[in-house]
Formats: sequence, structure tokens, C-alpha cells
Amino acid sequence: MRKCTSVIALALLLFLFSSVHAADIQRLGIIPFYAPEKIWNLYTPLIEHLNKTTGYRWELKLYNDHDGIISGICKGEVAVAFLGPVPFGRAQEKCRVRPLLVALGSDGKPDYSSIIITSDPSIRSLSDVRGKRFGFFGGSTAAFVLPRQMLDEEGISIDKIIPVYFKGQDKLMEALLKHEIAAAGIKESLHEKFKDFSLEVLKISTPVPNFVFSASPALAPDVEKSFIESLRKIQPRTNPEDRRTVQNWDDEIKNGFIIAPKNYSGAARNLAELFHKYSR
Repeated sequence: MRKCTSVIALALLLFLFSSVHAADIQRLGIIPFYAPEKIWNLYTPLIEHLNKTTGYRWELKLYNDHDGIISGICKGEVAVAFLGPVPFGRAQEKCRVRPLLVALGSDGKPDYSSIIITSDPSIRSLSDVRGKRFGFFGGSTAAFVLPRQMLDEEGISIDKIIPVYFKGQDKLMEALLKHEIAAAGIKESLHEKFKDFSLEVLKISTPVPNFVFSASPALAPDVEKSFIESLRKIQPRTNPEDRRTVQNWDDEIKNGFIIAPKNYSGAARNLAELFHKYSR
């Protein structure tokens, strides 16, 4: 009888320990700008760094689309999410999500531009995309909202092109290089990766705030503090050891971070309004 009681007690202790341990897990969501496998590979090194430096256990949580991760951060499924400015602005419309750290580009600036490019040699200017297949990544700042704005500025409405939608910028680029579409808008950092290909730049947008690590309304203050301190310490542009730390990280997060400026939320909400305009 004593042995049975001891076994039950041990099982109960293990259950309670595992429950508490599971509750201590912090989950990080990444905006699905790539296929899930690619995001997993590129952001697992970041998770490993957070596990070593924050005193908390972190895990990745992946989502299939923008709506999913916006819902996830508002419901507290993730403690922190890495979002583009449009998804961040949309999330702020639904809940008290806050900007924490803005990623820096390779130039050390906390902003970026969208670039409309073509692989079609017959297209010499943006006006030439009329009647052509134009690629978009629905919901994306760089691959949907800003390209639509640039087309509008050129007097090209959506009915003047043949829109083709993709589930990620990597798929969009693949289609562009295969000449399945004539043109598309992408983030300038992605364009840098393909600078050796025959791609003509047609237009560059005005800069917008870069991607941001965003706090869920449920994020505990001590977890937030440890997260910020862990990433703010990284100075890969000036510190060789930090460069080695981030060498296998995604290009979007390997140049360091700054505390989100006070005007980040306002700028993101303005972009979210453009998203709603172009999604009608």
C-alpha cells in the first residue's frame, strides 16, 4: 500500500512540475514571410540565444498567415512576435500590443523601403507593367501595401494589372525569376540577395519603420526586461564576437536593434489604414 501511495505521490509531483515548467515557457512568433521550414531554420539560433541569456525557456510558434499571428499575439499564444509595420498596426487595432525593439538594416537604420522590380526586359519603366502579371504577398508591407501605393502614384489601379498572390516573398521571388510574373514589390534587403540576377528596379518607396519585436498584452514585465536586455546588448556592426553570434540568424535580425521610437505605433497604424484601403 505504501509503495502504491509513493508511486501516486511521485506521479503527482512530476505532473505538477511539468505543468509549472510548461507555464514558464515563453513563445516567440515570427511573421510568416517565408515558408515554415525556412523560418524554423533561420530563427532557431535566436531561440537558442534567448535560452542562454534571458533566464527563461523560449520556443518558436509558427503561423500560416498574418491573421493567425495577429490573433495569436492578442490572445497571448505568444509572449513576443516579430512583425512588419502593417501587421503590427493591424494588431494594435485589436489589442494592446506594444513595440519593443526595432530591427536595424545592414546600413544601421531602423527603416527600409519597398522596391518594385522586374525580370521582363521589355519593361523599361513602371508604366510598362500595365496589363502584366504583378506579384503580391497579401498583407505584407513591402510586398503588398507599398507596391500598391507606388502603383497608385503612377496612376495604375489594380484593374490595370493582373494581380497574382503568393504566400511568401520567397515564393514571389521564385515566380519572378521563373518569369511566371513580370514584376513585384519586395523588401530592399531581399533585393540585395538577388543583386547578381538580371532584375531591373522600377521604383523605390519612401522609407517606413522596420520590423519590430512586439509585446503581447500578457507579457510579464520581468520577461520583457530580460528579452530587451538580451538583444540590445548585441552590436554586430562593431563587435566581432557579436557578429559570430548572429552569423546564422536571419538577415532581418542580424544587424542589431534599437528601442522602438515613440512614433512607431502611429506610423504603423497609418500603414495599416493603407492595408485596409487596398484590401477592399
